[in-house]
Amino acid sequence: MTEIRLARTAPGEDPSTAARRLLTSALETEYGIPASAFQVEKDEKGKPYLAGYSHIHISISHSGPYIACAFGERPVGVDVEMWKTHPKWRRIVDKLHSREREELLQSCGGVISGDTEEPVREFCGLWVRKESFLKAIGEGLRVPLDLFDTTGEWVEQELSPERWRLWQYEPEEGCSLAVCMVGDDGTEPHLQLDLFSGV
Repeated sequence: MTEIRLARTAPGEDPSTAARRLLTSALETEYGIPASAFQVEKDEKGKPYLAGYSHIHISISHSGPYIACAFGERPVGVDVEMWKTHPKWRRIVDKLHSREREELLQSCGGVISGDTEEPVREFCGLWVRKESFLKAIGEGLRVPLDLFDTTGEWVEQELSPERWRLWQYEPEEGCSLAVCMVGDDGTEPHLQLDLFSGV
């Protein structure tokens, strides 16, 4: 079973520190191992992992006040995005897979030009799907964005021999979250929210 936790940072708290604390607290609850025993390291490509617990796969994300983590027995990637404008969104759209560009084009009424207003909600929803897959395979933004399509529930790609499944959520107005994990046993990840107070 893959677990997802989403929370807000406490006022003034560093989001990276808060996201790691959210992860270790959730792991302590789920696996009964003291938080002090979990050491989050990064591999040569920057993907986080738990030193000494190779059977537990993890992913961490933060945006604005939101922090998220995902973990389980299968490779997983999670991304959270606060709805906000992205100054370079048109340039990013130009680099996307053709089906993703078409999806955003429809959100813009069929035209994207220098005067087109960014469809913030739709763009952020697409972006969390893209990022969750890149985090799941451990590649980050080194991979050209047009090499994979995240418009469906399965990622269309040739970057990895495995099949990758996507789930997308809007836990509250102003926030998009996506999780991507390898294979499919028919079980949706369990999402737990703590959005009303800092972790």
